[in-house]
Amino acid sequence: MSGIVGRLLGSGSQLARSLLGTAQLPIKESAAGFKVKSRLKLRCRSCYFTRVDGRLHVECNEHPRHKTREIYNVKTLW
Repeated sequence: MSGIVGRLLGSGSQLARSLLGTAQLPIKESAAGFKVKSRLKLRCRSCYFTRVDGRLHVECNEHPRHKTREIYNVKTLW
């Protein structure tokens, strides 16, 4: 039975999908957060430093993969 169902779903038949009640989920684009590094540097011309909550961040409008932030320093809590 699973072979028949697999062939029906694998062929992309809308009728089979509607009969079996399987719906395709919308694709979610993943957005990566900041990379965490101990030493920050500007990687291109559009990178710039900002300070957020006492931590240095590198932001970049041209290349979002350049976003980095400083490691959270636990020693400043005491």
